[in-house]
Formats: sequence, C-alpha cells, structure tokens
Amino acid sequence: MNTRTRSAHAVVVCMLGVCLALCSGALAAREVKKLVITDFTNSCGGDDVGAWNNMVDGWYDEMDDESYTKDGAYVNGNMTLERFCDPDWNGDCDDDHYVDDADAFILGTHGADSGDHWQGVMRWSWNGHCRVDGGGSSDEMWVGDWDAEFITLSSCNSADDDNLPGIRNAMFDPFDTPGHGRRAHQWDAFHGVMWISNGRRGDYDDVADDGHDGSISDAWVYNQKDSKQCPVAYSISSSRNGCLVRLNYERYNYIYGDPPGHNWYCWKAYANCDPTGETAWNP
Repeated sequence: MNTRTRSAHAVVVCMLGVCLALCSGALAAREVKKLVITDFTNSCGGDDVGAWNNMVDGWYDEMDDESYTKDGAYVNGNMTLERFCDPDWNGDCDDDHYVDDADAFILGTHGADSGDHWQGVMRWSWNGHCRVDGGGSSDEMWVGDWDAEFITLSSCNSADDDNLPGIRNAMFDPFDTPGHGRRAHQWDAFHGVMWISNGRRGDYDDVADDGHDGSISDAWVYNQKDSKQCPVAYSISSSRNGCLVRLNYERYNYIYGDPPGHNWYCWKAYANCDPTGETAWNP
C-alpha cells in the first residue's frame, strides 16, 4: 500500500511516524447519517440493488454502537440532488439538513467518472438534474462548511486516480469556508467499480469499528480491499505534513480541528490496484 501527497508542484512519498499536535479535545456528541438508493426509477435510470442498504448498514449500525448517534437513515424516497448540493450553489439546495448536517455520512448509489470528477445517480430529477457531481470542475457539492467531517461513498468511480486533484473542491465551500475555516476532513471512496452484496456488510462494520481503534484511512483501505475493488482514502490540509498526519492518524473518536486549507491533498491506496471498469491505480 502506498501513501502519497500532492501539491501543485510536488509528489512526495509519505514518511510515517511524523505527528503534529493538532486540535483534538474531548469528544462531543457526534451524529451519523445514511443515504442509500436501492430502488432506482425510470426518471433517472440505474439498476436496482436490494443488498445495498443492508451492506452500508454495517457501517451505520457500528458507528452508532461506538461513539456516534444515528441522525437519519434515508433509503429511496425523495432522494434528489437537493439533499447533496450547497445553498451557495442554488438557494433551494438543502445539504445543511442532510449530508452536511451530520459529522459523518455514508452514501450508497451508482456512480461514474464524469471527466474530472465523480457523478452519483439520484432517484428523481430535481431542477433538471438526475446526478450529483462532486469535485473537480463541478460546483454543486460543497460539504463541510456546516458540519460534516467524514464522507464515505459506497459508489463506483468515487475516487478515480485521475480525479484526485479535484476531490478537495467538494470538501470546502469557496463562499463560506474562507470566513470560518470549516472544511471536511476525509473522503473515503473507490477507484473504479465497487461491489455490492449482503456478504460485504461485515467489511463496512469493520471500517467503523477499526476506525475508532486506529486511523480511518487504514480502516477503510484495509477492510475494503480485495481482488475486485480498490478503496482510496483522501485528506486535505494547508501543508504536506499536516495532510499526512490527518491521513495517517485521525480516527472517528480522535478528531482534529478542521483543515486550515486545501492546497495539499493526500491519498492512501494499494499500488497498482486494478479494479473492474478502470485501469490500474496510477495517479
């Protein structure tokens, strides 16, 4: 497994064992949400996958068993872009009552690579949009300016190697963030296709469990890796060292202050991992 960081001018290998004294006080009450589509509609397309809800419940239930409180489980229903987009993009967007209203959330839906960013399928069209576009050149999704720290995407192509530079754009709001410094901390997702089955529920449970005992990035990458899928953990900060420390040490129950910047990003993944539907990992 490799860990890397990148700025506009450099790629460096992570040197483990370096730690900074970042803000992490007593753990306050923290909340977790789950949003999943298993029954897709003709409105926006997508194949139904009934096991998706049970699979991500492994993470959602274990987070509640550990140090978080369940704050909303949204399955099918009126799952539209409105729940994922930021009011600074469109005044009718409502992410501050959904994905950005919890400290951690998981989303399960079909995904694709859309040029320089991930695109997730919605259940119904909203304002003419059947997809949520996160990161890169898209400005729909700005998560973290309200409450969210940890983003988990159970979705194909949600962290493809060619989209890494732009993921950070979805982790801060360019309008609000400069004023109060709030940014999301980590984006856990997949390079290429990810797989869905009831038998994978335990993998998601283990991510939540191990992410309280050790780093979230290790918990995600170790528990989700197999011969068919390539998990990627991703963090941001204002410096190389700060980014690496966050990636390698932050836990669900040992949480640093919000990243002071997003000009550096760090990733953790298995070298040369070769998933279905994508070329081998080569950022």
